[in-house]
Amino acid sequence: MKLLNIVMFSPPGLWTDRVFDHVLPPVAVLIVDDDTAGAQALATVLVIEGYRPTVVDGGQAAFKTPAASTPHVVVLDMEMPACDGYTVASAMRSSSQFANTPIIAYTSLPEEEVIARGKQARIDAFCRKGLSMRPLLDLIEHVAPV
Repeated sequence: MKLLNIVMFSPPGLWTDRVFDHVLPPVAVLIVDDDTAGAQALATVLVIEGYRPTVVDGGQAAFKTPAASTPHVVVLDMEMPACDGYTVASAMRSSSQFANTPIIAYTSLPEEEVIARGKQARIDAFCRKGLSMRPLLDLIEHVAPV
C-alpha cells in the first residue's frame, strides 16, 4: 500500500494556522479602506475574478455592515485616520458578527512593521499594496475556500 504525502499550500503572508471553512460562491469580500479610488479599483479586480466585493470608507463604516450580509473575508487597510486597521481588527474580533471572519491586512507598509501588532489584533494574513494582485487573490482563496 502506497501512502500519499499531501502538502497543504500556505500562501506567503499567511500568519495563522487556522483551518478555514468552505464557503458557497460567490465569495463576499468586505474592503475597508479610506482610499476610495484604490478600494474601487480593487473591487473591480475582484468582480472580474468572480468575487462579490463591498467597499466601505474607513474603519467606522465597517461596523455598519448589516448582520445578514457578513462577508466571507475582510481586506483591511492598516493606515486610516481616526480608526486604524489594528483598532478595526481588534473590534471585529470582539464582535459576534466578525469574530471568525478571516481578516487580511492590505497595506503599503512592509510586513515587518505590521506583523507584531497585526497578530496581536488577530489578523490572519498580510498582503502588500502596490504589487501584483496574485498574492492577495491567493490569500482570499485560502481563507475563503469554495
